[in-house]
Amino acid sequence: MKKIGNITKALKLVIPIAPLGMAFYLLLSLPGAVLPVLMLHLQKNIVDRAVHYDSGQPLGYYMKPVLMMIGIYMIMKMFELISKQYMEFGYFRDVFLGLDHRIHKKSAEISLEYYDNAEYYNIVQNAKNASMFLVFTTNLAVMSVILVLNLLSVGAYLTSLNPALYIFVVFVSVPVILEKLQEADCQAGFMQDTVLPARRKKYAFEFLSSSDRKKEIAHYGAGDYIADKYLAACMELDKKERQHIRRLGKRGLAFAGIKALFHCAALFLMVFLLLKGKITIGGFSVLLTSFASLTHIFTQLLSHAGEIIQTGIMSSAFFEWMEFEIKDGSRDMEDSDEYARLAHVSYRYPNSTETALNDISLTIKKGERVAIVGENGAGKTTLAKLLSGFLLPTEGNMELSGTDRRMLRERSIFNHISAVYQDYGRYKLTLAENVYLSDTMDCSQSLKEPDMEKICDALEWADIRFDTPPDKMVLGKEFGGRELSGGQWQRIALARSYYRKRIVLLFDEPTAAIDPLEEMELYGKLKELAGEKTVILVTHRLGAVRNADKIIVLEKGNIAEIGNFDELMRRKGYFHNIWTEQTKWYKK
Repeated sequence: MKKIGNITKALKLVIPIAPLGMAFYLLLSLPGAVLPVLMLHLQKNIVDRAVHYDSGQPLGYYMKPVLMMIGIYMIMKMFELISKQYMEFGYFRDVFLGLDHRIHKKSAEISLEYYDNAEYYNIVQNAKNASMFLVFTTNLAVMSVILVLNLLSVGAYLTSLNPALYIFVVFVSVPVILEKLQEADCQAGFMQDTVLPARRKKYAFEFLSSSDRKKEIAHYGAGDYIADKYLAACMELDKKERQHIRRLGKRGLAFAGIKALFHCAALFLMVFLLLKGKITIGGFSVLLTSFASLTHIFTQLLSHAGEIIQTGIMSSAFFEWMEFEIKDGSRDMEDSDEYARLAHVSYRYPNSTETALNDISLTIKKGERVAIVGENGAGKTTLAKLLSGFLLPTEGNMELSGTDRRMLRERSIFNHISAVYQDYGRYKLTLAENVYLSDTMDCSQSLKEPDMEKICDALEWADIRFDTPPDKMVLGKEFGGRELSGGQWQRIALARSYYRKRIVLLFDEPTAAIDPLEEMELYGKLKELAGEKTVILVTHRLGAVRNADKIIVLEKGNIAEIGNFDELMRRKGYFHNIWTEQTKWYKK
């Protein structure tokens, strides 16, 4: 029942994307359902007239059904060609675009929290594969309708010749139905069984072929190891394929015997009716033709049924992803004297047994400059994700602008924040588009036009200067553009923050790829950009936190200390120790 339910949902999803296109495709395919019956009738007339040849009849009497049959054949092939071309280059394109829109829209709504769950990647991978099956379902449904109409018309014509011929249709159909149902079930199981090894194979191949990983793998001499991993995945996949082929072979031999028995019974019936004078020689020739035709129709129909059953299985992942629960509130974030208040907040990543943050309590006021520091793994980035609205606390309460985080819409929070992350994007677009990406939507969630004057100001502020105009300069060698250094890419990320202009600024290691000699100059620019805004700075370079109103020092997921720079230095605690350890290298 779940398979049928998924097929129904697939059709309900796909058909509304281009309903007129599907109707047109169906109309183009209809001649393939009715014209074959006319050809059978003409074939009967041709043979019967030839058998009862009379020299007194004009030549046109014998040639007329032949010419009509040729004409109908040409018309049928013309419609078949047109419908196939329209399906591949017209209707399918519309459906794929519609599904892509839904996939990307759902992706945009998925919270960052899901990306920390390994199971999520399996769901996404299976959903991407299943989306292709949704399109196939629509085409198979149309083709199945045409085949059913063809089957009904051929069956009706045969029984009009002699009612006993419905038994002939049964003899032809039963073995094909049984074989295809078994084959479909076997194929569906095989596809499910090979999802994981196929992913491992693809992942290992990407390691070997990706340019951004080649340098590190070559440097470490890990190429042979990765190649062995790829070979192991290939061998696992090959083993499963061989097992599947053997199963199909055994079943094929068994069903070959069954089909032979039923086909012999069908041939016996044909000869019996001919000898008894129940059908003419022309009718007998039609039965011979129909034998192959019906076998083909049932084979195709059952193949489609099997493939649609597979779609019902494979599309489960698509609907699981599309129905993935999104934890989002209903209220918009408003202005307040406090940006954030956390009370006994803890956070544990999915599938993890350890908490990344433990019992965090703090307050960040509007316009306050807050620095989050600590050693690697202390929980700095996790706290930043909580404060930026990406994550929900596992335990405790968190308010943003005076409202419980769980009640706020995620998009509303993001609309208040301009951010530069350590893992900033390097978009292979134009330089102007790289900046414009930070602020593309207006209040009504419609696309805004790029403001070239603001883009140029942002690039000037970030000290990014090239001779080529920003809207003409393509970045990335993959598209024939210019390749930039890590520092230049990070300056573009900073320019995006300048272009966006929001009341909260979040910087996660904003100068990680900047030369130390330029770092203080750039922090001066960030200070200028901050103005009266709320600033949250995550950094391991403690020289940047001197002017912070509040420094939050994290140690193993806990708050070790809170205070401004002078207060923390006077306490001679954890912050003083890591400051001393970091600065002594510069003193030496």
